[in-house]
Amino acid sequence: MDKLAICYTCCGPTYRKTARDKLINLHKDNADIFYFVITEDVDYFKDVKRKNLIVKNLKDFYDKYPHVEKYESFLESESLEDYAKKFIATKYRFPFSVNRFNFILAKEYNIKNVALLGTDTDINLDRYKSLKDKDNRIYNAVSRWFEVTSKKNMHLIVDLLKSKYNITVDEKIMIYDAAGKLFCFDKIDHMMRFLDIWDDVIETMYKTKNIHLFQGSYAVNNEYILAPIYNALNISGIPSDTPRLFEVKHNPEVERPWL
Repeated sequence: MDKLAICYTCCGPTYRKTARDKLINLHKDNADIFYFVITEDVDYFKDVKRKNLIVKNLKDFYDKYPHVEKYESFLESESLEDYAKKFIATKYRFPFSVNRFNFILAKEYNIKNVALLGTDTDINLDRYKSLKDKDNRIYNAVSRWFEVTSKKNMHLIVDLLKSKYNITVDEKIMIYDAAGKLFCFDKIDHMMRFLDIWDDVIETMYKTKNIHLFQGSYAVNNEYILAPIYNALNISGIPSDTPRLFEVKHNPEVERPWL
């Protein structure tokens, strides 16, 4: 089996608990399966007995990516009550795109197949093993749909890709729900180019104060940020959504009861 990284990116007591429970209970150990966690509390995971588990603090990436500290830092708190109060008082929005740094960890272990999962999303490993098409493919969890790039503020991304990288985007592109995504790259270099452009686009959206155009009630979403990048770099989905790789169990009353 090709090596696979299963990645959780989480902060706050409830989300950390969901991720920890899955690491302990969901899958059996496998030499080819790696687990990456990016969080604000590394010690919370120190007793998890899981083969190939790598846990990093988001702050570990600040030196190379100082804009993350400025724009995308995690909200820190030890208790649910305090976390909820801070979340509401600061109008915090979880910076969903910080999960991009899992690609850096994947490169360190020469992994080209990377599943970026919400803590409410599981991947079916038996179905993953059956995949044949892994050349710059994206498999996603919930839904996908076409949209023209003149809508949903995607013109901001399209214009940046053209002006800075001289790469173009089709007028009508596929949008992929972000609850869970499996990226399968043909080369590490292609994966890292995707990371670099994604990171640059996110930084630019914050610097230009356009990031608010993509935020929801509790997170800075990225479906409409990433879709033009996928298209420009020829990262595409398969014609059919089978095999269904993911199971999503949205549980907002447990993970974000303050909303």
